[in-house]
Amino acid sequence: MKFLSYILMVCLLFLSSITDAQKVFELQDFSGKLKYTGEIAYWVDTTFKLNSAQIDRLSNLPISEKVIPDLGWGKFRGWIKLSVKSDKNQRVFLQIHNPVFDEIDFYFYKNGQLISSLENISKGTIFRPHSFRLLTVPLVLGKDSVYQIYVSGISKFNPVKFPIRFLDQNGLDEFRESENLYNGLMLGFMAILIILNILIFAFFKVRIFLVFSLSNISFVFLYLYLEGYLFAQEYSAFFFENSYFNFQYLIYYSFQFFNFYFVWSIYRLYFLNKPVWTVTYNVLISLCLIQGFLMFFLPLWEVYLTHNQILGIGLFTRLGALFLNIFMLALIIKTWREKPFSAWMLIAILPGWFSYAVPRFAAVFMHEFWVTLPFLYSLSSIWNVLFITVGLFLELSKNYKSITEQETEVQFEVLKEPIQQTKPLNVSHLSKREIEILQAFANGFSYQEISDAMFISPHTVRTHLKNIYNKLEINSKAEAIRWVIEHQ
Repeated sequence: MKFLSYILMVCLLFLSSITDAQKVFELQDFSGKLKYTGEIAYWVDTTFKLNSAQIDRLSNLPISEKVIPDLGWGKFRGWIKLSVKSDKNQRVFLQIHNPVFDEIDFYFYKNGQLISSLENISKGTIFRPHSFRLLTVPLVLGKDSVYQIYVSGISKFNPVKFPIRFLDQNGLDEFRESENLYNGLMLGFMAILIILNILIFAFFKVRIFLVFSLSNISFVFLYLYLEGYLFAQEYSAFFFENSYFNFQYLIYYSFQFFNFYFVWSIYRLYFLNKPVWTVTYNVLISLCLIQGFLMFFLPLWEVYLTHNQILGIGLFTRLGALFLNIFMLALIIKTWREKPFSAWMLIAILPGWFSYAVPRFAAVFMHEFWVTLPFLYSLSSIWNVLFITVGLFLELSKNYKSITEQETEVQFEVLKEPIQQTKPLNVSHLSKREIEILQAFANGFSYQEISDAMFISPHTVRTHLKNIYNKLEINSKAEAIRWVIEHQ
């Protein structure tokens, strides 16, 4: 309990640092002269037929209580409306922090008259020189004037969110500088940790470090996508606006697959005699692969679905991810006493889960905070990679033995009084580690799979098996299987 209380305290400190870092925009007054005259109103249009003038006449328009209006997900066009009052003549920038909209429209009214508009803005469009990856629209406001702004967006299989804020020129310049600095530091730190894991794999030949690196590389690509860095490039149209497939979902499901394969590779040896756990994992990971395949070819079939059908598919995919996370947590709790690495895993993953849940369930209480998921994901992922890397390396350091040391141990055993042939073999001949390796080998695990779970190289696994064969005086895998069955 004392250890768990430490974990909770660390997580609370992490979350408090997140909220402090996010307090960059108060809804009521940002520039000192620009004010909202009311809450942000929103509307979900499943007919795709409403325009800005019709939205203005809707009498039952809901009012958003969130900093970032979230209209959910499905097949619809989302609308938001906000009124802005200016106390002086000024030039400001409206920034929409969501580069993954499939389409965005923008309308700017004064006293009911349309002043300007931007329509059919495709995914990731960059307006130079005023924007930085994000949709940033320059607006000229008059003194003592009230303006109405309408923004509509389509984001088919992603939640339709409208993270919006107003910036003056100084604010926009500061945002670009801080964004460049933060993303540079974050991506650089992630790159260092990824390279470190790859180097450990190259030196010790423990594949689990490579699998962990692939998971983190997938996350980096996902972050770059969510932040808009992969758009407005020569390859963008082919990869993200193709009529047949979309690499966005391949990136997402690759991250999910490598992450859960990494966890299962570490814990699977502890469930050798519990087939229910293995079957559960195989079912869940198969669903993940099927979903990834279907979503990769999303452009081919999504046009035939209704709003409710897309809701059903979205719910199914999210439930699959939820069950995989619950399964991962169950693995950690089940092996808490036997595997010290479980403590590192729990410390590493909790902030990530909180960062996923907080913006959804606590946004209504966070009126003064600017919360965007890519920012939270990046912080929690750095935390995750750092603690898992440290945990993996400590386990590797503790378990790894040089071949010279093991050969010396074998030679010492030979010098001792030889075992009489009439003496019955028993488990006491083997250490706990040797028994685990022998059981896994007899159950069909390869040297590499045993290496992944025990943080030792495949060559060390072979050396252990050689020692085991010498101790048990056996010469084949068939004899090893027979020994395991007899002593099960």
